[in-house]
Amino acid sequence: MASTMVAVGLTTAAAGFAGHYVLQAMKHIEPQVKQIFQSLPKSAFSGGYYRDAVLPCRPGWS
Repeated sequence: MASTMVAVGLTTAAAGFAGHYVLQAMKHIEPQVKQIFQSLPKSAFSGGYYRDAVLPCRPGWS
């Protein structure tokens, strides 16, 4: 029972440290990611491919 509690505690601590380092890395990467998104063409996100995919009323369907 005690060994299970120790294992849970160590796993929680490891997850906390890993999350901390991921957040620190994201702070350094964020400007580069923003630059990449700004360099993408606007049509990549608003191409209208799914614009007419869902119709509010489909005649003939019951």
